[in-house]
Amino acid sequence: MNPLLTLSASKKTMDDKLVLDLETKKSFDDVGGHQNCHLLEVSVCGIYSYSRNQFRAFREEEFKEMGEWLKAASLIIGFNSKSFDFAVLQPYYKFNLSKLPHLDILEEVNLALGHRLKLESLAQSTLGEGKSGSGLDALKYYRDKDWDTLIKYCLDDVRITRDVYEYGKKHGHLWYESQGRRLPIPIRWGNGNDVSKQISEAFRNGQQVEIEYLKTEVEERSVRKIDIKSIKGNQLQAYCHLKQAIRIFNIDKIIEVKILGQQEHWQTKLF
Repeated sequence: MNPLLTLSASKKTMDDKLVLDLETKKSFDDVGGHQNCHLLEVSVCGIYSYSRNQFRAFREEEFKEMGEWLKAASLIIGFNSKSFDFAVLQPYYKFNLSKLPHLDILEEVNLALGHRLKLESLAQSTLGEGKSGSGLDALKYYRDKDWDTLIKYCLDDVRITRDVYEYGKKHGHLWYESQGRRLPIPIRWGNGNDVSKQISEAFRNGQQVEIEYLKTEVEERSVRKIDIKSIKGNQLQAYCHLKQAIRIFNIDKIIEVKILGQQEHWQTKLF
């Protein structure tokens, strides 16, 4: 094997970011309360690896390999993962999980708002979609030995956690509902309204863009090729090539922006 390729692959893995979520074998009632997280035991642990671009579910017999992934990661991302997931997982490892580089989204939300939120409500407000079930469902799947459904549920939570993280990174904030209003949550890991800047620059330069747009009540998340005609506040008016018509898009629902080139009829000179 080429040693340069081996070194490159090793460096890529060392730079890896992981998104983590796990399901337990027991409930809090089974172990005597929240203070006994370490007794819950893990049925399955789901991980998304950025460098591998891979979702992977680890069962107990695979935890040795998963430990190597965790130790090599440049960052581990979770939701309530410091006080729950790592507390449940710690009995399986001799090394101290709390020493690993770790971003707990719930900890950041609590820091910004002064109170906690559930992943379900945060995801609904930010992404327009929620979890596919509850922890009680996961316990039932485990007790029924329905591994396929359990793994799918766990990895779905990993995906939602990853998408919440990515949204914050690209927009500089998340969203939550309070007294019927949708309000922003400033976060510290974001790029600072990067999507808004990309949209503004594309409009100023007359560039055609491809956007990944979060679903609303009437449509799923989709990719649209658009020519921006105007921007007003948090909304842009654009010609949508998919619908072949002018449409209004909310900038805070755009999760990804790709520059495609100049708009076909862009006026390059001022008269």
